[in-house]
Amino acid sequence: MRVPILSFLYLLLSFQLVFAQDANALKSEIYSKLKCCDCQVTFDKCVCPEAKEMKGYIDALIEARTTKEEIFYKVAKKYSLNVILDEQIKDSIEQRLIKEAGQKRPQIVLEPASFDFGEVTKKQGKISKIFKLSNQGNAPLVIKNIRTSCPCTFVSLKVNKKKSPPSSTEGSPANWQAEVKPGENAELEVVLDLASPHVSPGKVIRDTSITSNDPIYPQTTVRIEAEVKD
Repeated sequence: MRVPILSFLYLLLSFQLVFAQDANALKSEIYSKLKCCDCQVTFDKCVCPEAKEMKGYIDALIEARTTKEEIFYKVAKKYSLNVILDEQIKDSIEQRLIKEAGQKRPQIVLEPASFDFGEVTKKQGKISKIFKLSNQGNAPLVIKNIRTSCPCTFVSLKVNKKKSPPSSTEGSPANWQAEVKPGENAELEVVLDLASPHVSPGKVIRDTSITSNDPIYPQTTVRIEAEVKD
């Protein structure tokens, strides 16, 4: 009985090795077509909390033998279409999400998507930019969380005359949310504290992420930039 058992173990080990090789190849391919919302390095090298969470989620899907196409779909639905770099894959998933969501859905739009303050100095202290946030869908848009990528940056949302408390990397207060009705506009104010120890001379890029019930873009981002001088 030893020979059959040894043969079985050999086949099992061979299968596991092949699966591990295939899984690593699939992981590399998927990683190469994704980006992290908050960071400027390639996704495979990023070690920020958001990237670590996404990688853990992807690795679990690969372990469960989920197809490549379904992994991209699940990642887009859980995080955002914006994390997908491959435009062909992104367009295909977007059409699938739109079909699933139906006609009656909220649609978040931020204008502009980014803003460059140009040359600034640390002595200027706090500088700010107001972004227009609108709901161009036909169902209420619920903003669930707003947060920034650095403690030097703060964000608040003003809907009608009600303004949220400033948030930073920790995100919005527990149980906070704001509703933007169809066709309604809101103001997203992003403040950069140039005097912060987290701001060094040189190019500064900071992102603000907005989490909502938009089924197509559950998380979207606006960016501010500046060239900081002493």
